[in-house]
Amino acid sequence: MVNRLFCLLFLLIATNTFADDVVRAVQEELRRRNMYFGDVDGRKSPELIAALTRYQTRKGLPTTGEIDEITTQSLDIEMTMAVANKSTWPEVPVLKSDSRVDFEEAEREWFEKKALEDPDLESKPPPPAEEPPPSQNLTRETVKNLVTQYLRDAETTDVAAQTRYFAYPVTYFGKGPKLAPFVKKDVDNYCKRWPERKYSLVEPVTFTAGENEGETMIEFLITFEVRNKKHSVAGKTKNFWTVRPEGEELKIVAIHEQRVRE
Repeated sequence: MVNRLFCLLFLLIATNTFADDVVRAVQEELRRRNMYFGDVDGRKSPELIAALTRYQTRKGLPTTGEIDEITTQSLDIEMTMAVANKSTWPEVPVLKSDSRVDFEEAEREWFEKKALEDPDLESKPPPPAEEPPPSQNLTRETVKNLVTQYLRDAETTDVAAQTRYFAYPVTYFGKGPKLAPFVKKDVDNYCKRWPERKYSLVEPVTFTAGENEGETMIEFLITFEVRNKKHSVAGKTKNFWTVRPEGEELKIVAIHEQRVRE
């Protein structure tokens, strides 16, 4: 009887192992700076330690490979707040941007170049709050409908429906420019990892003229719930798209998401 209870307790703990939110935040920030490409899962792996060491060396910080106060401050992470708000996310990738990136040599060179060009990714002023020119024939209703339909398709298992929104190569969730085969495989894997998905738009969609002619930047906030047999995760993400018209349709040329912590 005691052994049975012990086994049940062990299984309960094992299936409810929560990720370290400070570690996850560090992984997210190093990924954003093109210096870490493993899973964002809250685990302190050798790959993360190596990325921390590279970051600390580049910033002139004590090269410890540890998540210490000076490093979290440099990464603009409030460690005390992250510790106080204990994570309920499991030790697995949750968002599409959380999964590891396996590079071809040319792709790795591209990311290394980006990291050298902008190693700190300092906050940049927002673009002028100007709506796209009339020639793009965009209205708030058009943009909202595009986002809403994308979210509805993202809840299905139809990979073709989910990937029809992109123009290739698409700058894809911090993983660089990707062609259709990569995106289709990634979407298929995500649907299998999280077979139940629900997305809700919680704020009005905003959009401004993009940096390049004919492009529009779209921003919106969503809540999400994803489930599989082992885990159920809910949260919020801020989402950033760059779109451009192709014929009668708008296509996404860049897509990014950022977890919102509360």
